[in-house]
Amino acid sequence: MNTPAVSIIMPTYNRGYAIGYAIESVLSQTYDEWELIVVDDGSTDNTSELIRGYHDKRITYIKQFNAGAASARNHGLSVSRGTLVAYLDSDNELLPHYLATMLKLFTRNPQTVFSIPRAHRTLELYENGILVKTIDDSADTPLGLTLKDIFMKKLHFDANGFMHLRSLYDQGIRWDETLGAMEDWDIAMTIGEKYPHGFLYVEEVLYNYHQRYGGDGVVSSKTYSDWADIFEAIYRKHKNDTLLVGQQWYPAKVQKWRKFQQDFEAGKLPPYHLYYFQ
Repeated sequence: MNTPAVSIIMPTYNRGYAIGYAIESVLSQTYDEWELIVVDDGSTDNTSELIRGYHDKRITYIKQFNAGAASARNHGLSVSRGTLVAYLDSDNELLPHYLATMLKLFTRNPQTVFSIPRAHRTLELYENGILVKTIDDSADTPLGLTLKDIFMKKLHFDANGFMHLRSLYDQGIRWDETLGAMEDWDIAMTIGEKYPHGFLYVEEVLYNYHQRYGGDGVVSSKTYSDWADIFEAIYRKHKNDTLLVGQQWYPAKVQKWRKFQQDFEAGKLPPYHLYYFQ
């Protein structure tokens, strides 16, 4: 098999109901020199059977014991062969020209080490597996984003559409498997601190992002207190980063989520997964 230009890493866990759409979005790319590495993080549904139904030699299926999305991404990185690595979660979709556009921009901007595009982003509330409410949150991936904005937490940074040089793995950069969420924001800061001039923001919408609440995702299982703990952990890890100078999210966000947890326990707020849909 020829060496692909891009390795697309897709972690998944019990997403047999959605992963077909994600895989089809990769198969529909206008640029075809890719490999898709699906890392199954211990699924117990029909995920394995569904993926094995694809006979495209560019798709590799790996199953591991359940250890979380960060572990699955690191596993995918360890076997990736592309010069570039991209990520897609198993419940989202790349637009057909995603790879062609990103590769063109990496070529035109040879200093680029890592990059993200804009997204069509929706928040979706599910009850008993049925979608009951949707909020368009596309404004969370704005125009004119800088690396400093990422450190200042001026957007929701997520792994979908995220692309970087595969050589970062050889330099020892990994997804932090100790974080319960926002490991994508964490790795962006880790790379950005080392390569402050290597970030490229693509102001074109290149993927669809579905943030599901009330379903089986990591976010749905979180409490207000969990978010406080994660912000605390990320701040302590990056507090000496030069690009974090001037930040205003710490301790404000930790205090906010701690207060929300108190309000929830006092019956003043609903569970976290309903917070955005009040």
